[in-house]
Amino acid sequence: MTPIPRKPNPMFSSRNRLKLGVFGLNIEGGCTLTSAPERLAADDWSANLAIAKKADQAGLELLLPVGRWRGWGGASDPMGVSYETYTWAAGLASVTEQIALFTTSHLSTVHPLFAAKQAATIDHISGGRFGLNIICGWYGKEMGMFNGGTQLAHDRRYDHADEWLSIARKAWTEPSAFDFKGEFFNIAQGVSQPKPLNRPFLMNAGGSERGRRFCAEHCDAAFLILKQEDGSAAMRAQINAYRDLARQEYGREIQIWVYVYVVQKDSLEEAEQYLDYYVNQLGDEAALDNVTAEIGIQSGMFANAEDAERFRFHFKAGFAGLPLVGTAEMIAERCRDYNELGIDGLCLTWLDYHQGLDDFLAGVLPRLEQLGLRQPYGTAMEEVA
Repeated sequence: MTPIPRKPNPMFSSRNRLKLGVFGLNIEGGCTLTSAPERLAADDWSANLAIAKKADQAGLELLLPVGRWRGWGGASDPMGVSYETYTWAAGLASVTEQIALFTTSHLSTVHPLFAAKQAATIDHISGGRFGLNIICGWYGKEMGMFNGGTQLAHDRRYDHADEWLSIARKAWTEPSAFDFKGEFFNIAQGVSQPKPLNRPFLMNAGGSERGRRFCAEHCDAAFLILKQEDGSAAMRAQINAYRDLARQEYGREIQIWVYVYVVQKDSLEEAEQYLDYYVNQLGDEAALDNVTAEIGIQSGMFANAEDAERFRFHFKAGFAGLPLVGTAEMIAERCRDYNELGIDGLCLTWLDYHQGLDDFLAGVLPRLEQLGLRQPYGTAMEEVA
């Protein structure tokens, strides 16, 4: 029997100073809270295929879905339609060649042995390109769909995640049956075959103190919402604090990833007008109220609801991601600025993913190569160490 060809996972590669991914293509509207008609239609599998193949062929490193089980209400109900992320990643793994395929998994909704076997299956389909974005649950109504209307207290979710991940790792590495007895799980003679071809790349977006510690101890990358309203110095401090925690407390190096909303036009004025069109003129205020209230209460990413309120514009524009607004040249320079703050990877979102990705690949990507942030794609990727 011919063995499955093993490929490198580009998330472990040091080839590019600035890694790039596409974020949120599995959900209605992408990361925007707007009723603009050109927003992404998530229930169009052919569109997901087209975007994924384009990003793969351009040498981008990552396809990252949003884990969503219900929308945010309002007239447009952003994210109300979505593809489930394990099966989504498996489907795209079969039609791509080099890009990493992630699932975004709410740990409380799936047993760790079941998830570990799903992950290994996707890793084999992709030849070793699987990654797991770990979510401990923060949207109360959403998690209530699975546990009778309640969820664990914030820090207890990470205690649960510690056990969950311990079991998943045993499933990925233990050559024989194993037992596990903890507070949340009791495994008797657990087994899982096959093993992943490559070690799964782990990512988490913990923003609270407990969440930061979980990510720094266990994950390969932290996925941050940076407090852009406070300026570059505050963002740099936020990044450095995360890295210092991983180094000093756990002796580990982690990547720092953020997501960005891209508005690329031939002039800054045109880009700002387009941003105003879909954010201020057609933004869904009712959905936004639901988002800011929930994040301020549950996620720990912001100190309180008032802190989240400062980000209202950015939530509508791209779920509080960092802005990349202007011409291709301006966007490339801003990417360099973000990299110099200490950011290793950018997950890209747009209002119109199809035109947006085309424009980015044609106009921005070559400029990132000229700036030395990325190598031209086409040469062989180095093997995973």
